[in-house]
Amino acid sequence: MKKNKILLTLIPVVAIVIIIESVIFLSRSTKKLGPQLLKVGSNIPVSLNWKADKEVVIGKSDEVILNMTTEKDVAIDAVDLYIKYDPTKVAINSVAFDNNFIKPSFNKINPEKGLVVINYLVSAPKGFELKTGMGIDLAKLKVNYQGVGEVSFEVGKGTLVVENGSAKVLPFNGSGLIVKVTSGQ
Repeated sequence: MKKNKILLTLIPVVAIVIIIESVIFLSRSTKKLGPQLLKVGSNIPVSLNWKADKEVVIGKSDEVILNMTTEKDVAIDAVDLYIKYDPTKVAINSVAFDNNFIKPSFNKINPEKGLVVINYLVSAPKGFELKTGMGIDLAKLKVNYQGVGEVSFEVGKGTLVVENGSAKVLPFNGSGLIVKVTSGQ
């Protein structure tokens, strides 16, 4: 009986302590996550860059690539990648990955939300070493343009690049891509 009373008292106390610690931890986090504008002289080690034709004809299948490069040697522990697009203007048929990088632990195309989600988790103890100037393709999107006008691709909120060892989220520079789709006439 005494053990039950102690447990009934102890469980809520532990729950309250965990909630308080979580609130304190989250309130201390002031680091901006996701793409950041690159400032001259800043120390942003990673860049996410798009490779694609800037102008295409409607109905044409094409490849849109999101490449990650670095300005200094870094060891990558994980990448959570969110790519936003307008599903009314473009269909993403499949996603291919760079053979020089690890296979993603999760990937999904969600045409209802216009979102591609790819998660990489490096299991090597030293992480994936990305050397200065080296680049890897995080995503090769096979796309089919469905409407005339401008189609945009963006690195979405929630995208993270995590450094090995420190488990710090690395700041990165990422801009969007706009592809002009014409009728071809």
